[in-house]
Amino acid sequence: MIRRAVAIAGLIGALLAGGCQTVSRAAFTYDDIATASPDIRLDFHGPTDRERYVAGTNAAVLAARDGHFDLLALSGGGAVGAYGAGLLVGWTRRGDRPVFEVVTGVSTGAMIAPFAFIGSDGDAALQAAFTDGRSDRLLQARWAMSLVGPGLFRQRPLRDLVAASVTDDLLARVAEGHRAGRRLYVATTSLDTQGQVVWDMGALAASDRPNRREVFIDILTASASIPGVFPPVFVALEDDGHVVRELHADGRTTANFFIAPERLMLDPALLANGSDGRIWIAINGRPDARFSVASYSGVGVASRGLDTMMKASTRMSLVAADQFARLRGLSLSVAMAPVGSDNNLRFDKLWMQGLFDQGLQAGLGGEAWAGTPSARD
Repeated sequence: MIRRAVAIAGLIGALLAGGCQTVSRAAFTYDDIATASPDIRLDFHGPTDRERYVAGTNAAVLAARDGHFDLLALSGGGAVGAYGAGLLVGWTRRGDRPVFEVVTGVSTGAMIAPFAFIGSDGDAALQAAFTDGRSDRLLQARWAMSLVGPGLFRQRPLRDLVAASVTDDLLARVAEGHRAGRRLYVATTSLDTQGQVVWDMGALAASDRPNRREVFIDILTASASIPGVFPPVFVALEDDGHVVRELHADGRTTANFFIAPERLMLDPALLANGSDGRIWIAINGRPDARFSVASYSGVGVASRGLDTMMKASTRMSLVAADQFARLRGLSLSVAMAPVGSDNNLRFDKLWMQGLFDQGLQAGLGGEAWAGTPSARD
């Protein structure tokens, strides 16, 4: 499971920190990051980022064409993302899946998000990405190299997996949606600032950056790079000649999903014009506590503790989302993967096809969505 792999990685790191080599990095300050930060990178420490996000998201309300503003938030969950992919495809086949004006994604949810954003035309590619077996060899051990740098498994297979899905056609469709006023946001965690960073992926796709596809791939790879499991990703920030290589990892480290960045959850201007809107949250996993006799060992205690912490964080995020929706008069619906689907690091085709099929049936039947977090069993 993901918690066991992360715990093992953490223990290895703790034991070997004193003797392992590290990659040398040039020193820089937060001011250097702020100076080099492009418009697509938002960390909300200053008013400019906050105003840009609020303005862009509020403008997306006006892009609604079916009478409803719809926001879809997709969580992390590793291989269990196959369930979320199936849920979307089944929802399309049911016939009442809306066009989302805003889509946000974290980790495996970030990999689903571009397909969800472009609509049902992305369903075939989304299904293939999670069920055609391309992830079978995702976990390739670094063996002795794991003692020289972070991550038990190689980064290249993960990046190749992401790159296979980020086609020129996908970028063009994302750019089209952005120009129509809709918004696609993906979150990573900056290991340098220890904060959530939100990326405006639609603006990136619609830009004239010659390397926009490579940056798009870098960001999605970073968002899915579980600390200790996969190496983090250097994302080059460059603006007006200022360059900084910032280190980014799994967006789940700071939030498993987001309907709005933490610093903006209490901003009264955000979605103030979004009445009659709908928020949909797809949790690729289950955050409810489950009884199990904990193993009294280093790995057992660490893995159980990490799992407990992440579940608690997700539950608190759901409570915050519920309050956010209530304050703004928005409806909130939450879907979760079924019990027993928490093997996040099992990427074999058979397991993921089974999860996809469960999501597909849930989407077709419409029973996946509950009105509020408290309605979940």
